[in-house]
Amino acid sequence: MALAAAAAASSGLYLLPTSLPPPCLLGSNPNHLSLGLTNGLAWRRRRGGPATVRCAKRTGKRRYPSEKKRLDRRHKELLRQAAPEEGSAGREAGFWRLSKLAVPARVDPGKDFTGVSPPLLQAIAKALKFPVSSMLPEEAFSVIRKSFDARKILKEPQFVYTVDVDVKKLLDMEPRTWDFIARLEPKLGTIEYMPDEKVASDLISMLHRQGSVNNGSICSQQKKPRVAVVGCGPSGLFASLVLGELGAEVTLLERGQPVEKRGRDIGALAVRRILHSESNFCFGEGGAGTWSDGKLVTRIGRNTDGVQAVMKTFVHFGAPPNILVDGKPHLGTDKLVPLLRNFRHHLKELGVTIRFNTRVDDLVVEGRKVKGVVVSDSRLQLGSPNQALSFDAVVLAVGHSARDTYSMLLRHNVDMTPKSFAVGLRIEHPQELINDIQVRHISFFLT
Repeated sequence: MALAAAAAASSGLYLLPTSLPPPCLLGSNPNHLSLGLTNGLAWRRRRGGPATVRCAKRTGKRRYPSEKKRLDRRHKELLRQAAPEEGSAGREAGFWRLSKLAVPARVDPGKDFTGVSPPLLQAIAKALKFPVSSMLPEEAFSVIRKSFDARKILKEPQFVYTVDVDVKKLLDMEPRTWDFIARLEPKLGTIEYMPDEKVASDLISMLHRQGSVNNGSICSQQKKPRVAVVGCGPSGLFASLVLGELGAEVTLLERGQPVEKRGRDIGALAVRRILHSESNFCFGEGGAGTWSDGKLVTRIGRNTDGVQAVMKTFVHFGAPPNILVDGKPHLGTDKLVPLLRNFRHHLKELGVTIRFNTRVDDLVVEGRKVKGVVVSDSRLQLGSPNQALSFDAVVLAVGHSARDTYSMLLRHNVDMTPKSFAVGLRIEHPQELINDIQVRHISFFLT
């Protein structure tokens, strides 16, 4: 259940059947919900004392110079402690991660090439201080990340690589590199030693290896928990995947249409101006991002195990493998539609019941415990006959557009904290114009 809650946390609300969260009261109004503070200050009033102000922690570029130097010294010391001593036998194994390897765009094979090219071998040889790059075996290196840097402060645009070095394979294929590996020094942000290779697997493989409780199930075969997942966006799909793989009896409820029918409804909106209120850019299988720009960006660490597990799960269901390496990975609608179809078929093979055109209108609450949901056919008018469904737990992954759901939660006095205000603006230009503005005379290398 904890994994399902984590998968649904980004855009949903996880309600266990134990109890509804008690409302945080402001003043004497018992119906006033605490919506939280979104700025950097948090006001706290001690019992019997004056109010105090707690300032937000200084992070990133906001740190004081002395604090930055102290953190850098600590990180460098940790890097030195992690690496075996220079010249020791411990350096004959393990992996070195080389970051910020720059290759000029004019000599790079192109943005879609994710292998090890001769120009990249030159950058690796420079980092290792090895004199002849052509002697380095390509098989000993693997590209972890590749991004493009066209900032005007550079002399010329370049691709920036992160590469892992398999020390044992490198020494077996080219023993003369030992002197350089033995003297290699860890450097903060550029050279890091790892005793084992950092390999993240997809979520399905992780769950299969995790299956140590009741032969891979979270419950006994006699009684499986019945869980409703509301919303068929990324959070709802991954919550259903985790719960289904762990053996729960999952029902996935989506107010919109399957992705194929949803595409036709969006086409009718764009061409004939016919709006389907429950099947459009906001509602339907895949969530709002299915017909958006498809950027797979995050601020929680691009190469962390959790992010890589999600990305590899996308690849498992049909996404191109280069999203695992691209610095700014992208999945267009043309790739997402078949991916979602494969995702849906896998959920059905797990026994997940998927109900489209099913809108959740209310929660079934008994004694401050969630016992189920009240649903209706979203193709009918509001106020049409509804149906009460019983469940042991409910996962709300409704996204940002289901205002009626949030109004319903307010009626139940559920404590909610709003996200910071955000607004998006999309301006489209021809790709040729963007290439000319960013990279000018070398734009043909990127097409």
